[in-house]
Order: sequence, then C-alpha cells, then structure tokens
Amino acid sequence: MCDGHHRTQAAYNVGKMRRQRAIDAGIEVTGEEPFNFFMSLIYPADNLLVMEYNRLVKEIPEGMTNDMFL
Repeated sequence: MCDGHHRTQAAYNVGKMRRQRAIDAGIEVTGEEPFNFFMSLIYPADNLLVMEYNRLVKEIPEGMTNDMFL
C-alpha cells in the first residue's frame, strides 16, 4: 500500500506533541528520546511497483440520494 505517508505524518505529529509535553513539564529534551524516532522502510526503486488504486461504488446505500452520498 502507498498510504504510509499518513502513518508517517501521524507518527511525526505524536512525536512533536510528546516533545512539547516533555518541555512543558520541565524535562530536558536531548533529541535522543524515543518520541524523536519512528520506524521506516526504504525500498530500491527497481523493487517497487506502484499500481493504480481506485475505489468503486457499485450502488448507493438504500435510503440515500446521490447528493447525500456525495
């Protein structure tokens, strides 16, 4: 899946929040705290295949108009 950017942004936001919480609590932040890091994975371009991802709606749920759905 190519949605890792959402997880990366969320991890960054949580780390930033935890960093600020530590600073606000008077804790010295060195940059080595666990909240400054998150796991990532890098693939070589020749090992990566990005395929089309489309969402298809076959029918609108009963009781819902097109405008309500949109």
